[in-house]
Amino acid sequence: MVHSFVKHPLLPSLLLLLCFVFSLCSARIVEIGNICSKHNNPNSCDNILRSVPGATSGVDLGSISLYLINMAHVNAFETIGQISYNIRKATNTQTKQRYNSCIMDYDDVLLSLTQAKQSYNSGNYAALKSNGITVIEDVKDCDTKAYDLPQLRMNNQYLVDVSMIIMILADFLAGKF
Repeated sequence: MVHSFVKHPLLPSLLLLLCFVFSLCSARIVEIGNICSKHNNPNSCDNILRSVPGATSGVDLGSISLYLINMAHVNAFETIGQISYNIRKATNTQTKQRYNSCIMDYDDVLLSLTQAKQSYNSGNYAALKSNGITVIEDVKDCDTKAYDLPQLRMNNQYLVDVSMIIMILADFLAGKF
């Protein structure tokens, strides 16, 4: 019986298909230095990636992508809280309007990060990268309105750096690197 199974004409095709499926599901490890060499601020990229639990020299593209999207989401929520605090503290109407406009930018950031996660989950890495670009644009818009809040500007830069890493990871996932 085993002998006839081995001679089945579809067995080589089935084995090839299984190998292909397993290779798609296996983790793809990329060196942190290889990722960060494509970032416009390699030192910040290196610091961010090495702060991820378990990341030493290489990272799994899938795991790190989801981790960074979630981390960016948390960062954006915390930043909205920080902006809200500054709105309550501000006495000037124009300042409050600028900060409120910044919150609207961050609402768009949250939407883009939600869409980024959906894009990742569906394997649409071009859309993942596009959402990263949108996050950066919205954060930079907020940065121009909150020029008088140095801590917020630092948070904005951090989110820009994380989003740029997500964009680089999207290119790796899409097979561009």
